[in-house]
Amino acid sequence: MDILLTILAIFVGSLVLVTAGFGIAIGSSPIMLLTLDPKSTVIIINTVSLLIFVLMIHQNRRHINYREMTVPVIFGMMGVPVGVYILSNSNPSALRVSIALLIIFLGFVMVLNPTIAAIRHRYTLWGAAFLVSAMITSTGIGGPIMAIAALSREWDRESIRGSLPYYYLFIETTAVIGYFITGMFDSERLILTGVSIFPALLGFFIASMLVKKINQSYYRRLILGIVICAGTVILVKEVFV
Repeated sequence: MDILLTILAIFVGSLVLVTAGFGIAIGSSPIMLLTLDPKSTVIIINTVSLLIFVLMIHQNRRHINYREMTVPVIFGMMGVPVGVYILSNSNPSALRVSIALLIIFLGFVMVLNPTIAAIRHRYTLWGAAFLVSAMITSTGIGGPIMAIAALSREWDRESIRGSLPYYYLFIETTAVIGYFITGMFDSERLILTGVSIFPALLGFFIASMLVKKINQSYYRRLILGIVICAGTVILVKEVFV
């Protein structure tokens, strides 16, 4: 049952990730948490997603904002040890509630006024990169914040689908190394990660074909919808479950 649900979850998460440029945990976590513990869920998702990031970077390599993402990558890597510590030593539930509220708030802000200067400021992007890194490493959740930062810069679909995976690749590679160093990567998690490769690839190829049929204006609304729904689902789950 663990293997079957993991395969289904990674396939769904991969569809979301490749379509939006973020959100594999949004699609995968609710399914995986039916049978797996939160720590295993985070570790497996963050590991198998590395393959998808590489493919997305290659697919959108001409549209990546390498220069603008350099500093956020550095700040993000600084946040990884914080996330590894949280995952290995504490219960991240309260942190997930906080980030869910922030996601919902920022999502509605973007809907109402996407040109607010504070959101577009480069220092805000750097701070978001650190926060998102710690959150993704410890809970698998946090990508919508980087998506909001990207939307506020008026990046097009290909730039978002290339630049965000470029950032995530550095962060989650560092996180996976941290999981190994701290002894959190056991044999069961390795097996579940291995069986997740095929559904991840299948989701990538299907979503790559579907995303070409989505126009730019609808794509922006799609991302904002995912952001707000993600925050709401996370919040409801943490408060009532």
